[in-house]
Amino acid sequence: MVARERFVRKADWVRFLETGLLPDDLDPDLAASWLRSRDSGVLPDRMTAPQVTDEVLLRKRTETAELRRLARAALLRARAMLKDTGSMMILASPDCIITETEGDPGVIDTGRENRLQIGGNWQETSIGTNGIGTAAASGRPALVHGIQHFCEEIQRWSCAAVPVLDPVDRSLRGIVDISGPTDVFLPQSMALAMAVGDEITQALARMIGEEREVLYQQFMGRRARWQNTHMILIDRRGAVLHDTRAVWSNQAIQGGAIGDRREDEWAGEMSDRFSGMDGEILRRDGLPIGLVLTAYRGRRTPVETPSGDPFDAFLGTAPAIVRLLEHARCVAGSAVPVLISGETGTGKELLARAIHDASAQRHGRYVPVNCGALRADSAAGVLFETDGPGSGAVAAAHGGTLCLDEIGEMPADVQPFLLRVLEDGLTRARSPDAPERSDFRVIALTHRDLPRDVAEDRFRRDLFHRISTIQFRLPPLRDRAEDIPLLAQHFLAQAAAEAGRQAPALTRAARETLMAYPWPGNARELRNDMQALVLFCGRGVIDAEDLPEKIRTPAAPLPRPEPDERARILKAMAASGGNMSATARRLGIARSTLYTKLAAYGLTRPDDRT
Repeated sequence: MVARERFVRKADWVRFLETGLLPDDLDPDLAASWLRSRDSGVLPDRMTAPQVTDEVLLRKRTETAELRRLARAALLRARAMLKDTGSMMILASPDCIITETEGDPGVIDTGRENRLQIGGNWQETSIGTNGIGTAAASGRPALVHGIQHFCEEIQRWSCAAVPVLDPVDRSLRGIVDISGPTDVFLPQSMALAMAVGDEITQALARMIGEEREVLYQQFMGRRARWQNTHMILIDRRGAVLHDTRAVWSNQAIQGGAIGDRREDEWAGEMSDRFSGMDGEILRRDGLPIGLVLTAYRGRRTPVETPSGDPFDAFLGTAPAIVRLLEHARCVAGSAVPVLISGETGTGKELLARAIHDASAQRHGRYVPVNCGALRADSAAGVLFETDGPGSGAVAAAHGGTLCLDEIGEMPADVQPFLLRVLEDGLTRARSPDAPERSDFRVIALTHRDLPRDVAEDRFRRDLFHRISTIQFRLPPLRDRAEDIPLLAQHFLAQAAAEAGRQAPALTRAARETLMAYPWPGNARELRNDMQALVLFCGRGVIDAEDLPEKIRTPAAPLPRPEPDERARILKAMAASGGNMSATARRLGIARSTLYTKLAAYGLTRPDDRT
């Protein structure tokens, strides 16, 4: 930032004009600006900035209408705050055309003498070094005091200017400037300009976050109707928010912003850029905020789904998720048992509840049972009626769904008991008001590889076949990285609503960083991290640097295990009679490493007989 404290004398300015030698004390940003001004052919005796035509001014005010609206509150405060202070606040377009002024009426009137007024063009190439032009050229705050201006007539002014950058793509949206005569210039002007600039940036971030949440919601509604169809979501700034084929996701389209083009022109141009995909304008309060492109492939009738589709709660457009949800919708209408497997945090229970809510059993209860907590002496009390009719899980699930959560963790001595319950459906009711048998659907959940557990006699084969007529395996989040920005924005919106705040927006760098992280805790971990960001990030935009350190600098992934390593460990354990030290020696690894591998493969460690 240019510093006022760096003293420049009139003689220094004259010597530069005559010899090109820069003063030693001149700030580097100002030195660069003086050189640009000279090389652009700006005459140092120029007295006024150029004034644009009314037509150009109207166009610039239209282009900056959003910025001016967001800055309006600050400008109105400036009208009262800067009255009789010898200063005025200026708002300029990215190309340095002044679009608004507020403050001391006398200073505003004096500014007209140099066309420091609405319609004045204060680019460096027009009027040399000045706060507005230098801030725009450097992309940094600029404090230009008196003689530090390039043109002599402008040296009676002091200016503190701050560029307003887009919170998502960091493009220049405008400039906030505080200007006044040098002899009465306020020392706190730069602080005021920076505060106003930050206020506008925060307002921009809130607006972008709200718009994107609306876009994602509208997109997901259309995605549910156009399954297996290539779709692209673009915001009005030309940023691709989502691509179902993950080709264009998180990229900015050159010249893709709607700008001042007609809506139909913009939609048509975007359609042409993407091989004739059909474009539909998405709106908020009647105004265009984005576009969804759809490759119909000759099919113009969408797949209709009932309103309030329970599967809409399962967000994702990755091909694996789309196919899984299609199959789940087909299965929901039947009463066959379903086994859902997947890593922790992938959404197994969310899918189970969606199947229940879309089924004929939806009018009955959804009754979850933690199978890992069942023991031989307590299973009857959990499953059967012990405190009157309907007190057991089996009776409670009559006409509904019995969800067997983490069934792979069920102890071996409880598995026969559960199999009998599922086969008979007995409730052991003693009351005539409750059925002797319960009719329910079974949905089982597990993070384990049950077929492997069956092969190794860790899980009963007959019980496995009883619960797994249909099997779904949810992919981990790292295998559907294209869905991460969509899920992250959804979780941010949820957390913000709960906290009574506006949902922050994610920058492109933040989205790319989130997609690169492996997410061992899957969607649950992503949700938790987004909730924390809403609470701890006070800004309206989240950049990569705001993300937790574990995401910014993830640990190196563990090497993939050898395909036959598990079998080799089991063979060595059998040959060693379960002795861990002997097993480790046979494998040529440390005993601590063996314990780690046992845990990784889900193998039970026998008593160590060292």
